[in-house]
Amino acid sequence: MIENLIIIFLINLLVVSILFGISLVIKKADIIDIYWGPSFLLSCLTLLLINKNLSFPHLILITIVGIWAIRLGSYLYIRNMGHPEDARYSKMRSKYGNVGLFFINYLIQAILIAIISLPLQSVLSAIELELNIISWLSAIMALAGIIIEALSDKQLKAFKKDTINNGKVMSLGLWNYSRHPNYFGNSLFWWGISIYSLSLTFELIVLVSPIVMTYFLLKVSGVSMLETQIKHTKEGYKEYIDTTSAFIILPKKK
Repeated sequence: MIENLIIIFLINLLVVSILFGISLVIKKADIIDIYWGPSFLLSCLTLLLINKNLSFPHLILITIVGIWAIRLGSYLYIRNMGHPEDARYSKMRSKYGNVGLFFINYLIQAILIAIISLPLQSVLSAIELELNIISWLSAIMALAGIIIEALSDKQLKAFKKDTINNGKVMSLGLWNYSRHPNYFGNSLFWWGISIYSLSLTFELIVLVSPIVMTYFLLKVSGVSMLETQIKHTKEGYKEYIDTTSAFIILPKKK
């Protein structure tokens, strides 16, 4: 698996380096966000080309990853393009310069892609695979994650589009039961993909993927970072925190 890991890292390092060059021209470093989802579809296709394995279990994995990747990539493209650069990237450039920005956001993303894609590497490098009940249930889990993430994004987009909601807390739909249902859906997707891989290859290392992904969503670039920014600026957000699950979709707290 180490060879696949290195190949996936190098392929994605090449792509993010090209994207970084483009970002310098268009002065929009957040284009790297758009590549996150599609990078895993590219990784799948690269592994498929290298290992030349395509059975029904492989096809299921590639299809599910493809649906997630295209949906997320297109959503972020529509959301980000035509808008000013994300303030986080502007601040990082001011503090560390372009070289620092590359290492912190672009290089680290290439490393993360290689690590998070371990379940894909495990399945797509295996030859004889046999589906079982865990495989089917985990595939359903991954699809459920995609649906939750997509529905959450759609609800948030509609909420922000209505100017009457400016400055208000989004607590409708799935957001009534989780403060970050889109991140929960993303995490659920990776747990589903990883359990699918584990059920076929029995390689425990694939569980590194959802553990790392969930940690980042909770503690690094997701829940903690966003709530640090908005909990003191949005009226009613403290009450929202007190009554609503931070991550997992759960009934309201009393």
